[in-house]
Amino acid sequence: MTINFDKLHVLVVDDQLLVRTLLVKALREMGVRDENIYQAVDGATAKRALDAKTVDVVLCDLQMEPINGMDLLKEIRCGMTMNVSTLPFVFLSGHAEKTNIVLAARLHADGFIIKPPKPVELERHLLEALNRQRPEADPFAYCNIPTGTRHDKHLFGEMIAEAALRMDENQTPVESVALADVKPGRILGADLRSQSGHLLLQRGASITRTQLRVLREFSDRFGVSSIVLTQPGDE
Repeated sequence: MTINFDKLHVLVVDDQLLVRTLLVKALREMGVRDENIYQAVDGATAKRALDAKTVDVVLCDLQMEPINGMDLLKEIRCGMTMNVSTLPFVFLSGHAEKTNIVLAARLHADGFIIKPPKPVELERHLLEALNRQRPEADPFAYCNIPTGTRHDKHLFGEMIAEAALRMDENQTPVESVALADVKPGRILGADLRSQSGHLLLQRGASITRTQLRVLREFSDRFGVSSIVLTQPGDE
């Protein structure tokens, strides 16, 4: 499929100004408009950008603080940004070790561009990423894939465990709410499981807009008709 670069919206994430400058220059030469190229200096800034803007593809460095590229990809795949969980995502890295490649593949990354980026390689990877068949829309499938970072352990482990503990200590009341009536950001009062009993989200986690959309659109797959939530006044 031919890509209209004039209409493309790209998020460039890298903590090195030189790399971002080279990428922006190459994107401009491909025909991407200046106003459609967004920049972020780390994963945290990128996440805020993805909550404010809709993009077509992310070009992202691997090694950054406080949120690295792998953690950003996992949050996107888990439906924790306002963009689609199947968003095309290409890594920029001078560290394409086997462990990183394997983890990136499990999170359905769309490739690695070795730094410094060459325009011809950038264009090739963009075309491949944008033409690639996207993975199934299942943001729950990625939550238990560990990236091994402190951020990941906190967000997908400790934070949820602490929330569940507070619920126990405060004897937090819960209610069962029809799936159609659940609002994004509500806290689970019980583990959320599919009709086959597979754990989707743990008690204490908040449910996102993307996760709710997937549960509603693929009701035959998940079989979730209602969700146990903490009562609004206790969240």
